Amino acid sequence: MEDGFFVARGSRLGAIKAFIVSRIDNPELCLDDVAAHQQISSSYVRKLFAAEGAKFTAFVLQTRLEKVLEMLADPDARGQPISAIALKCGFNDISYFNRVFRKRYGCTPSDLRYGRVANAELAANGRLPA
Repeated sequence: MEDGFFVARGSRLGAIKAFIVSRIDNPELCLDDVAAHQQISSSYVRKLFAAEGAKFTAFVLQTRLEKVLEMLADPDARGQPISAIALKCGFNDISYFNRVFRKRYGCTPSDLRYGRVANAELAANGRLPA
């Protein structure tokens, strides 16, 4: 019976993560919204993330940053201002976005976009997906 519990918990967390990804552009996405959508308590959502050594807010932030990276690398998004990309990825405070991007990747979004830092160098340091 215990194995079934862990499978169900993993499935639930997978559904939660999929919901977050589908709504990542919403800057008002919050723990309570996710819990309500899943019809569970917000404390249970926190426990599901904690079981894999993660936090809800860290997952949301990382997902948003990965979406920004994806868009910065997309040639079709080249004409979009970085601030517009950040807004489309759920960041409603551009100074906060720039701060967390620099902290996570060690460069500014414009440095990355305009090739002032090598993607391969960042990937080798474990900062970008290879």
